[in-house]
Amino acid sequence: MNKVLIVHTSWYQDYIKQMVDISSESLSNNFNLSFACAPGAIELAALAKQKIMSTNEKFVGVIFLGIVIRGGTSHYELVTNETFRSVGELALAYPNIAFINNVICVENKEQLLERLIVNTKNNAESLRTLINEKSS
Repeated sequence: MNKVLIVHTSWYQDYIKQMVDISSESLSNNFNLSFACAPGAIELAALAKQKIMSTNEKFVGVIFLGIVIRGGTSHYELVTNETFRSVGELALAYPNIAFINNVICVENKEQLLERLIVNTKNNAESLRTLINEKSS
């Protein structure tokens, strides 16, 4: 069975656990799952690349799970821009692997709660669709 890597952050653990559970439930019937935990959103792509390069496992897909909530400084822009840039670069470097970015960037926890379940379900399903498209 094909392998999917779920890479998630360690911030906001209760919410991340929900995201991991939703993704796992959606993907586990069709794929074997591997998991990796990055300390933060900026480290997601580098951790995924390390797993892709250093394991004997051939991943057909990777989903990134994270949460970035705006604070009172410019840190939010730096984190979100770098996270999305590095995930995009990784997808271009490994075109045979399907990548989905489910890092949810919000202004506050209310926005997070509005998006967490729906976005994660949709993105897990999008990963399955993209894997199928790339394999056809």
